[in-house]
Amino acid sequence: MKKIITLWFLFPLFAHAQNSFKAIIKDSATRENLTGVSAYINKLKIGASSDSGGLLSINNIPKGEYKIVFSSIGYQEKEIEFSFPLSQQQPVEILLQKETGELNDIIVSTTRTNSRIEDIPIRVEVIGKDEVNEETNIKPTNISKLLLESASIQAQQTSALSGNMSMRLQGLDGKYTQILKDGFPLYGGFAQGLSIMQIPPLDLKQVEIIKGSSSSLYGSDAIGGIINLISKQPHEKRELTFLANRTSLAGTDVDGYFSSRFGREKKAGLTFLTANNFQKAADVSKNGFSDVPQTKTYTIAPTFYYYFNPKTTLRFGINGTFDNRKGGDMLALKNQKDSLHPFYEQNISNRVSSQFSFVKKIRKENSLTIKNSVSYFKREINQPLSAFAGNQTSTYSEASYNFKIARQQLVAGVNVTSEKFVEDYHKSQLQRNYNYVTTGMFMQDDWRPNQKFTLEAGLRTDYQNQFGNFVLPRLAIMYKFNKEFYVRAGGGLGYKLPTIFSTEAELAGINNIQPLSKNIKAEKSTGGNLDFNYKKRLGDESSFTINQSFFITQINNPLELDTFHFVNKSKPIITKGFETNIRLNLGAFQFFAGYSFIDARRKYNNVQSFVPLTPKNKINIDIIYEKEDNFSVAYEGYYLSSMYRDQDTKTKSYFTSGLIVQKHFTHFDLIANCENIFDVRQTRFENIVIPPITNPTFRQLYAPLDGRVFNVALRIKL
Repeated sequence: MKKIITLWFLFPLFAHAQNSFKAIIKDSATRENLTGVSAYINKLKIGASSDSGGLLSINNIPKGEYKIVFSSIGYQEKEIEFSFPLSQQQPVEILLQKETGELNDIIVSTTRTNSRIEDIPIRVEVIGKDEVNEETNIKPTNISKLLLESASIQAQQTSALSGNMSMRLQGLDGKYTQILKDGFPLYGGFAQGLSIMQIPPLDLKQVEIIKGSSSSLYGSDAIGGIINLISKQPHEKRELTFLANRTSLAGTDVDGYFSSRFGREKKAGLTFLTANNFQKAADVSKNGFSDVPQTKTYTIAPTFYYYFNPKTTLRFGINGTFDNRKGGDMLALKNQKDSLHPFYEQNISNRVSSQFSFVKKIRKENSLTIKNSVSYFKREINQPLSAFAGNQTSTYSEASYNFKIARQQLVAGVNVTSEKFVEDYHKSQLQRNYNYVTTGMFMQDDWRPNQKFTLEAGLRTDYQNQFGNFVLPRLAIMYKFNKEFYVRAGGGLGYKLPTIFSTEAELAGINNIQPLSKNIKAEKSTGGNLDFNYKKRLGDESSFTINQSFFITQINNPLELDTFHFVNKSKPIITKGFETNIRLNLGAFQFFAGYSFIDARRKYNNVQSFVPLTPKNKINIDIIYEKEDNFSVAYEGYYLSSMYRDQDTKTKSYFTSGLIVQKHFTHFDLIANCENIFDVRQTRFENIVIPPITNPTFRQLYAPLDGRVFNVALRIKL
């Protein structure tokens, strides 16, 4: 292997440089520079891609006449013949024309190489701008509804009292999914239980999802995969959006987003997000307990940009989220509690974080990136007979260098993460503090010897202050049979650092969980995936796409809650299955269907081996009719098959659906939406409150509690 790597690095030294070709690629209509456009000389088997300024350069071209093919998703392919040596030294201007009915070029940043999605050997799902806007209009409070666009993502409510929710990827608990925003870790450890409930989506451009082991990219917490939220950036054209929403359950959202660039040369930029949610407690099932908690959430997030020149950018942002949730006996919530109705649970959390990044492009396609984020999260849980409070301070620092050698795009770097949790002993009478520091080095090589084949090799080595070394290799390949059909395969190792904070802990009540023993081990994983992709143009505005993927993940030393103590099990958790996604575009009409089959087993449990609350079958259906800039109608349906719970009880299968109508005007949109049309609720199937009502416990949740919900929203664009 060392010899192979050495040859890859020395390859350019053996090439005989003769002529160079330089070009700047632009959109023929807007004259904007285009990123990620491929230029390829088939006769010589060499090529290049345009950088963020639209520039590309191909070296080592012998004397003679050669055809260069320029291609980019969403644009018509262009072939031009050039005679070398060229008569001019300045970059040649190449204009590409958009293809009717195709999506714009999608650039993915989660894999660290800022590549076009069609060139990445790892399966990355992208929820684009249109889907983000639609789901934001339906549920502007948080991203829970947005993430359900993906077939094998399941939302699991972990608390009937606070409404906490986690996202399960491919049957794995939410603690195994790493949530990022613009590449910065957002929530983890202590903060995970409230993560997706505190992220408003109004400032998002797209969402990138990698399913399966991804620890070699960002370290711990990514055994199940990565969800990376990509923010909008300021442009010369100002954006000012206000969104007001009201629900039939007395919920209110008032959000705003602003972005612009300033100054004579537009070197300064600013984005500003504010999101505010107010929800009254609601007893939908009329059982005397809240099904929807009383909530007050405030978010403010200003981000400053400074563009020193086209190659150097600085970014600094601060985010603040303040959240107060209270659920329980409705009389207690109305301050009418007595000896028979005293029960409530209050969650108060405050989170403040900063993000800093500095990007410097060096020469052609090389760049240096420096990142740092600091996060402070404080949470307290109050009940009549118990209390809990603690704070978590997390940091993330990274320096990476992205560079190109011949047909290889490489990135190498080092990062340091820390997570310190301190508990308020006076409230819980327990000491469950921990202080984790992890130093990691990583390298990734994307090698594309020709237009058909891509190999991505990655290696990460982490040193953890309490659990030692972790070596995490990853390999992925992609082969394109033609423009319509390609296949990808990959696999890698992962790990998860142990804490007492998980879905199990939320369900059992954090106040009851005992400290981790000294012999606890980190969880380790092995995962692999294979997927086939086919896309066919059916006309100028029509296309058909199908993706068929297969996956398997094995987690060794799984951490299991045994009553109130976490222990490592001697046998693994294995989750495997497949996912099918079909998309049909017929002009104004769009149809999407997704099916996932998941077989998730606990090999250490001989009584009930299925991983709790994991449906074997899930189906997503979306039917959309849209007259651009006029109106749209969308129908969504979700089917979840029955699943097991810890008590070895099997749940009912259920189907929910929703309908949204949007009318677009020049400066505003009107939105009317109905979620859960058939009023499916778990409380219709069973009583979730287990007596005594003075200090109750609750059944594990697998279906909605809020039932049918109407909402009306107004989106103003100035």
